[in-house]
Amino acid sequence: MNLLPAWLSQHRFTHNPAALSSSTLDDLRVRLARFRTNDPEVSILIPAYNEQKNILKLLSSLANQQTTHRAELIVANNNSTDQTQELLDACGVRSVLVTEQGIGFARQAALQAARGHFVVNADCDCVYPPTWIDALVAPLKNSAISCTYGKYSFLPSAENPRWALLIYETIARRIFAFRRWRGVERVNVMGFNFAFRRQDALDVGGFNTSFRRGINSDTIDVDSEDGWMAKCLLEKGRIKYVTRGATVWSSDRVLAKDGGVARAFGKRVMIELRLTG
Repeated sequence: MNLLPAWLSQHRFTHNPAALSSSTLDDLRVRLARFRTNDPEVSILIPAYNEQKNILKLLSSLANQQTTHRAELIVANNNSTDQTQELLDACGVRSVLVTEQGIGFARQAALQAARGHFVVNADCDCVYPPTWIDALVAPLKNSAISCTYGKYSFLPSAENPRWALLIYETIARRIFAFRRWRGVERVNVMGFNFAFRRQDALDVGGFNTSFRRGINSDTIDVDSEDGWMAKCLLEKGRIKYVTRGATVWSSDRVLAKDGGVARAFGKRVMIELRLTG
């Protein structure tokens, strides 16, 4: 049984960054040309640090966006030492070099470089459905909504089969629903799949660059640049959970870093106990 949507197949290619064919890069450059606009309505912002293995898959999925909006694409290169910048240049992608290390600095630099009325945020180890931009932007045309975010699923790997990841995701979504019920939905907002109006973000001071990732159980908050932004944007309006058209597929490297699905699940349980303690 295939547990992956059909559209994913064309973006799950493997490549050697040191030996890429010119045709692959030329194809991406042509498909991404529409993001080189001078009057964007939407800015797609992406932090990058040594992402040569993932970035072409991300760009391939963004090139297939079926959006009704003029959009620009900005990658904040956060001191990459691999071929990330060379690949961006070869694909004609606008980039900004961010020398202060940290994802908060990268997201803030990209925000300051953005020109669109709306901002959608992505990460390099993700692939995005064709409907993603419009699904996140549409609710923001209601001034009562200040922030939108979508769901995520994990791409299977040799370490984590899809069936195990599906169990993890099902439990995670129940936890997300519980947070919404408790009134702490801002904790659900993830940096790789959320959007807001650019001016609103600038008005609240942009991304906080001082956080180390974690949970503050005293304030029931996420100590991260994305959770902080969602919290601040509550000054401007409500958070909207987008259930259709905005499910992002991410690599499982976060789970691998936690030691696999089982250990990652245990870590999530401990976080929730701290939040409810």
